[in-house]
Amino acid sequence: MRDKKMIVILVIVLISMAIITLNNFIEDKSEKVYSQQSFGGMYIEEKEHHVKPGEYQQMWIIGYNAYEDSEGKEPFKVFIKDANVYNLIEENQEYVISFSAKHQDESNNNIYSLDWISLPDGGQMRGDGLIDKN
Repeated sequence: MRDKKMIVILVIVLISMAIITLNNFIEDKSEKVYSQQSFGGMYIEEKEHHVKPGEYQQMWIIGYNAYEDSEGKEPFKVFIKDANVYNLIEENQEYVISFSAKHQDESNNNIYSLDWISLPDGGQMRGDGLIDKN
């Protein structure tokens, strides 16, 4: 009887250790978020792109939180993956927006990418171009 209890305890300990190890492995593989921003109003000052045919295209907007004091307005450069999303955004307009930095450059500056942005009809569009009408 005592041997059966010891085997059960040993199995439970081994399973627990396996779960903890697997959980740590999965957490290490998940993408780190350095910074996340959401603005009830981001004023878009600039909208730019760069295309190198056959190699890559980059599209981005530069804007700031429209509701901060004029002294504290920090500009953010936000990259956009999908051209359909990029084409819907207009300069000199205000949008509800969320973006995050999952990468940093060589100087440890955050590189922001669009998570989602509001559309004029009330829906939201994610950075990958999918529409969420909820």
